[in-house]
Amino acid sequence: MPYKDVTYDNGFTERFYFNETEEEEALRISRINSISKFPSVNFRYVPKRRILQQRKSKKPGLSR
Repeated sequence: MPYKDVTYDNGFTERFYFNETEEEEALRISRINSISKFPSVNFRYVPKRRILQQRKSKKPGLSR
């Protein structure tokens, strides 16, 4: 899997792959896409909101 790294003046580094076989490309893409298995920020926020709503519904007479 040959590649070439190009670093720009602002510090950003871009990697260009070339002469890849279909198997190498599929492997690279599957590795890149595996990061999407982490939960998103919205996913982690929803349970906290539900917990707060449940606490409020348990004590309807108390307000601050």
